[in-house]
Amino acid sequence: MANNLYTGKMAAIFDAMYQTFIDYDEEYEFYNTLIQEKKCDSVLEIGSGTGNLAKRFEGNNQNYLGLDYSQSMIDIAQERNKNSTFIHGDMRNFVLENPVDAIIITGRSTSYLTNNEDVIDTFESVYKNLNPNGIFIFDFIDANRFIPFIKENQTILHEATYEGIKYIRESHWETTPMENFMLDWSAQYYKIVDNEKEILLDDFSTVRVFTLNEMQLFLYLNNFEIIKAIDRKTYAYDTYVIMAKKIL
Repeated sequence: MANNLYTGKMAAIFDAMYQTFIDYDEEYEFYNTLIQEKKCDSVLEIGSGTGNLAKRFEGNNQNYLGLDYSQSMIDIAQERNKNSTFIHGDMRNFVLENPVDAIIITGRSTSYLTNNEDVIDTFESVYKNLNPNGIFIFDFIDANRFIPFIKENQTILHEATYEGIKYIRESHWETTPMENFMLDWSAQYYKIVDNEKEILLDDFSTVRVFTLNEMQLFLYLNNFEIIKAIDRKTYAYDTYVIMAKKIL
């Protein structure tokens, strides 16, 4: 499920690059508005990464908990957020000491749920760890728009500058003959030294994108009622954000 990017020193490179890819103040405002709309007091973020959203929740004295598959990411997150709690765990099978009012899966982490069993196991775990009438919010890459895009644009380039260092990511996406709209994602990460590219990591993942109808069906089968589906453009992908309610 995890790839090389989220382990060891590369977790720090990921953190540096995403500081400029993503406006975390805007990201926090987006998710917190949905959470407060349903007056949720406690929230679990799955895919909490290096703790950039956690920093905003902690800064506003909210009852926040983070869960991530990468211990290296958690180490950075804990250093950044001394008063927050992070759990090293798998979204497909986790148990909280106490259920929460809201669970969010951020950063398109659903892309790593590469088969139907993964999705079902994750949704079952979310259901079990939510309070009655709890809220489930998550995002995913829209297959109907992303697959045509990558067939027309074989190389996707992202640049970021953080603490005076320029980073580059060159991404290549290929469709596969496998089911469930699986994609092979290869990415090369560089930093610029004396105007020359210095390779940091050559990474590879097999990931999944979803159609909106697929997600609607997964939610229905796992006892969630959709409250709203939000069409949202991110820094690199056309996504949907789903807000659903646990049905008793």
